[in-house]
Amino acid sequence: TRICILSSSTTTTTTTSATTTMVIINGALDKVRGGYYPGVFFPKLAATVDRFYNKFESAFYLKPISDKGVYGWIYRVFPEPWQVVLQTVKTDKKDRKYVEDTVVFTSDKKPSYNEAVSKMVTEAARQQQQQQQQSKR
Repeated sequence: TRICILSSSTTTTTTTSATTTMVIINGALDKVRGGYYPGVFFPKLAATVDRFYNKFESAFYLKPISDKGVYGWIYRVFPEPWQVVLQTVKTDKKDRKYVEDTVVFTSDKKPSYNEAVSKMVTEAARQQQQQQQQSKR
């Protein structure tokens, strides 16, 4: 097995066989795989997506996500499943603030950005409702 380490600014013209292992650091593959570069303007890049880039397996992935005042991460360390992690600011008994991480979703398939945000927003609303009910007691 041959290991090639490439950065996002490196290009290669060699062909890879099924036995080649390739490690790409900071490759911004989500943009390539997700259609960020339109095939109309980048036809050669678009042609490589299905036959090459979509076959990559993410060994480590950490992407911050936020929406509607909710913050968290899409996270994965191979071979573990994908996780959506909600970050919530809490206050302890001494009135000190800390961040609590809660895994709100796991899957063998990478969740889309919108799916991850939806899971976080739903869990944040559930936690807020639970907190309100406890404060009424």
